[in-house]
Amino acid sequence: MDKSLKRAFLLIKLTFLSLFVATFFTVKIALAGHTPPVDSDYYEKGLRYDQTVASQKELLASGYHFESNLLSDPNSLKVGKQNILIFLKKGEEPIRGADLEFRLERSATDSFNKILHLKEVSAGKYSGELDIPFAESWRIQISAKTESGTLQKTTQIKVLH
Repeated sequence: MDKSLKRAFLLIKLTFLSLFVATFFTVKIALAGHTPPVDSDYYEKGLRYDQTVASQKELLASGYHFESNLLSDPNSLKVGKQNILIFLKKGEEPIRGADLEFRLERSATDSFNKILHLKEVSAGKYSGELDIPFAESWRIQISAKTESGTLQKTTQIKVLH
């Protein structure tokens, strides 16, 4: 067999071997980093989507809203521990006894997601302590469950050093 033909076969063998090795490591990494669905009841949420949107529109039309420096100034959060303060109002009237949840999420992974249940410190004023690990773009979702329904607000923020 000619020397150049031997080299060509060797090159083909090495190419296929490297493809198999790359495929093995790709599958290994994909299986090691699997994350389950963020919400365990995602299917039920999808079924109730129209009802949730209608309820949200109804609450907004009747004057329910959030007030916070996080919403008016999306660059107000810094890296580290800080106090989160959110007001829940209907018009100008504070809403008492709501269940407020603050979610901090990264879009690429759920490894850094945090859920904070805010406590009512006075009428319509809810507070909690949040620890942000690093500066980056984050998505926040504020959710309030009241007797009238559930109000949600989602926005993108930039956390600074």
